[in-house]
Amino acid sequence: MTKRYIIIGDGIAGATAAENIRDRDEDAEIKVFTDEDTALYNRIMLKNYMKGTLPKQYTQMHDMNWYEKRDIDLHLETRVEEVDTMEKVVSAGDEDYSYDKLLVATGGAPRKLPQDENFENLHYMWTMNDATEIKESAEEAEEAVVVGGGLLGIDLAMAYASNDCETHYLIRGSNWWRRGLDEEGAEIIHQKMEEKGVNVVTETEVSSLEGGGEVEKVISQDGREFECDEVAVAIGQTPNSDIIDVEKNEVGMIKTDEYLETSAEGVFAAGNMVEYESPVFEKRAVNGSWDHSEAMGERAGANMVGEKAEFDFVNTYGVGHFDVQFLAIGDWNGEPVSKKYSEDEYRRLFFDGDRLVGAVMIGYTKGQKELKSMIKEKKEVNDKEELISQD
Repeated sequence: MTKRYIIIGDGIAGATAAENIRDRDEDAEIKVFTDEDTALYNRIMLKNYMKGTLPKQYTQMHDMNWYEKRDIDLHLETRVEEVDTMEKVVSAGDEDYSYDKLLVATGGAPRKLPQDENFENLHYMWTMNDATEIKESAEEAEEAVVVGGGLLGIDLAMAYASNDCETHYLIRGSNWWRRGLDEEGAEIIHQKMEEKGVNVVTETEVSSLEGGGEVEKVISQDGREFECDEVAVAIGQTPNSDIIDVEKNEVGMIKTDEYLETSAEGVFAAGNMVEYESPVFEKRAVNGSWDHSEAMGERAGANMVGEKAEFDFVNTYGVGHFDVQFLAIGDWNGEPVSKKYSEDEYRRLFFDGDRLVGAVMIGYTKGQKELKSMIKEKKEVNDKEELISQD
């Protein structure tokens, strides 16, 4: 009997899952739904597209022919409105579709700035269309404000600065990416941004936005004023999970077990904005990196077909804007040990007791594969200072 698989979302998690299902079941009926107007593109490459260093066509990963060759039925510009997990039916457009196994890979949507009153020149970044809008605005703007001290915020700041736009980068805390870096490590990244023309402003929150239909001035809580032509915001995401009634965490992320199956039988979830049981870190985890979402899609697709293997991936995240490499591996919530080796070299390791669980490296990235292996194999470290020594 032909199995029916439905995947909601054509990001890297959804597309990878569809491919893995087809590899394992040549007779399966596979449908993929996305509300976007184009097939899978590389979100990681969008930062270079926005900077103007990569043509748009090189961000595209799949075209319609890719799906047709694999007999995968891709529905573009089709929003799934509801999932009935009891009847195993997905409602999309004006039709209902039955499934045997379902994957929810809907990701998240950018969190809006509280002061946003639908200003025409205030931008959020997630889709290809968002990236095009930001690219075009960066090419025309003379002065911009970017809000958000995370991994996407730095991409937005560099997009404007790379287009010779005076860019004010507002960070709420003491330094960029406080989740994984202390001030000493972040100072290297701050300096690299300043060299590229970004004015890094820490300990700064937005109090108000002034202007009519467009923002003309950003006012901080301490009274500083930043005039601007354009504003871009990256202050997190909210999960796209309202379409389905399964167990979720306190912020609405879909929860899964270690096999990526949800509380509803036959329903799996993958991608960013999914909280899963990690056998590596021995706790519930969330990760939004590209390679992590791809690996999630691969594992979910295989498990939907009938395999039963734990999702034990250890992620890596990189920032490629500067002449020094930045890498973050694993989990960054443990007890940290850090060391700065030079003006451009820094490392921070994270431990759960005596077990290495994460690493952040700037400049000095030697041994990254060994560290990743230690994390996955749950090796205990007797001498943490020796491990972080440059020798």
